[in-house]
Amino acid sequence: MSEPRPRLYRIEGIVLRRSDTGEADRILTLFTPERGKVHLLARGVRRPGSRLAGHVELLTHSTFLVVRTRGLDIVTQAQTRHAFPSLRASLEQIAWGCYFAELLDRMLPEESANLPAFQLLLEALQLLDEGAPPEPLARSYELHLLTVLGFRPQLSSCVGCQQELRAQEQAFSALLGGVLCPRCRGEDLQARPLSLEAWKALRYLQRSGLEEAARLQLQPGCREEIAGLLHRYIRVILEHELHTAGFLEQLHSHPRAMGEPEPGSRRPRERGEG
Repeated sequence: MSEPRPRLYRIEGIVLRRSDTGEADRILTLFTPERGKVHLLARGVRRPGSRLAGHVELLTHSTFLVVRTRGLDIVTQAQTRHAFPSLRASLEQIAWGCYFAELLDRMLPEESANLPAFQLLLEALQLLDEGAPPEPLARSYELHLLTVLGFRPQLSSCVGCQQELRAQEQAFSALLGGVLCPRCRGEDLQARPLSLEAWKALRYLQRSGLEEAARLQLQPGCREEIAGLLHRYIRVILEHELHTAGFLEQLHSHPRAMGEPEPGSRRPRERGEG
């Protein structure tokens, strides 16, 4: 006979989202290196003076002491490992951090362990907290997350004929998952034009680490082109929009909102909140 599992256990995780339940409780969705996404109950954390509250904030990286139950396992203690205080200093930084978390949350199945994805999210949040430019960091994060989850876009050879791509204007097919050379462009009539500058930048972002990629400086037009192509590819995979992507678009269309939120303005809503 196998030995019974211990009733108490420790688990490391990043808080991806939270939802209120009961009078003062919260259900936490954590991303953990050992088990992937897990759901835990944090009792009483919405009460003033809760000792757990600061350790279960959105995007916090903590270690949790948990008790097994027949329902949701319950958090009894927690210790913060990374709070990312600078990330929380502006609405824009929080929104980018929430985007990183939501993208991973939406793309990863329940309880599917993926250590590279965990390390990627943790590094992206650390770089954002250290002041890395968020847009090139986000594009690199998207490309690397797509890779570790099995959706790596094909950028070096044509997804149609499989021939090595030349340095010229081409097209990007979200449906086929990569670049089409001029001869194969007709294989996807919805493929978007891909400039030479954007193609080179995408390949650089894909092969470089997050810290190196975050230093990449691009012209505004190229930056928008890359973001549009990747977001369309992600929409095809997920078959829906991300809440935080829309919130970031609103922020960018109203630059004054990127400082302290104005009275009546809203932070990015956590999925599960009413």
